[in-house]
Amino acid sequence: MSAEILFVSEVKNMPVFRDFLVEYYRIILNTFEAAGGPVLVPEEMADSNIEHLDETLPAEGRLALAYCEDQKLLGCGALRRIRPDAVEMKRMFVRPEAQGQGLGKRLFEMRIEEARKMGCGAVYADTAKGNRPMLAMYERFGFHYIQRYPENANPPEFEPYLFF
Repeated sequence: MSAEILFVSEVKNMPVFRDFLVEYYRIILNTFEAAGGPVLVPEEMADSNIEHLDETLPAEGRLALAYCEDQKLLGCGALRRIRPDAVEMKRMFVRPEAQGQGLGKRLFEMRIEEARKMGCGAVYADTAKGNRPMLAMYERFGFHYIQRYPENANPPEFEPYLFF
């Protein structure tokens, strides 16, 4: 399955994007809850993400969407500027049926390159404890574990359930 990845300046089909985010949150929130985090509602998380979508769209952010030939949304990944020289990686997700084909790696690499183009020398991220696939990706790309950074998008009370 091949996919085209594009950085977008707007989301053209919001209902499809919302359904995609709900799918993402259903999966990641299971991992978050397994780490001891509070129970959150995927639909509410998707709606909150959409309310703040401007943070991950140009000029300050970036949103990469991956589509297959029939225009089905397969993956996404975002950047949110947190300082003039730094971005935060957010919401990387590849649908299960598209995993194992290098799409996640491409989304990751493209966001790193885009951060450089934005003039950012620092890239921060977080993920739920227990999210081994994402932790392995960060490790493979040379990320290091740190304490929670002040600009992190998650509430401070989530800190015990996340790696930074």
